[in-house]
Amino acid sequence: MNLQNLDRDKLLTLQQLINKALEEPQPPVKDLEYMIKDIMDEFDFYQVERAMDALNWKWLGQTPSIEDLREEAERLLRGAAESRLGHYRATHHDVAIINACGGFEAKAFCNEDKTKITGLDLAFVVTSWDSSIEE
Repeated sequence: MNLQNLDRDKLLTLQQLINKALEEPQPPVKDLEYMIKDIMDEFDFYQVERAMDALNWKWLGQTPSIEDLREEAERLLRGAAESRLGHYRATHHDVAIINACGGFEAKAFCNEDKTKITGLDLAFVVTSWDSSIEE
């Protein structure tokens, strides 16, 4: 764009657009700690507790507390991330690495060059089924 060819009104419009862009807050960089905190803040651990109570689901013979649920979920998230960039680094980058235990399933996704975690997923799975035909 050649600024010398713009008239006064177009220059003012351009200046307003630049000012607006500078004023808008930039989205935060989502690093691993941000993603874990986001999941830990937003995941409904009370719903997991209710489901476990309804199913009389216990861990090592005991009903886990909310704190137990939170600790296990965070451990699995961190483990999935570590495994994705560590032990399972040779696995294709499109494949999520899953750590699961006690009903929780934590998935970690990475970028194409396998240097950064790009996504985390936490689920509490009561039941699931999968079937496929290999070609």
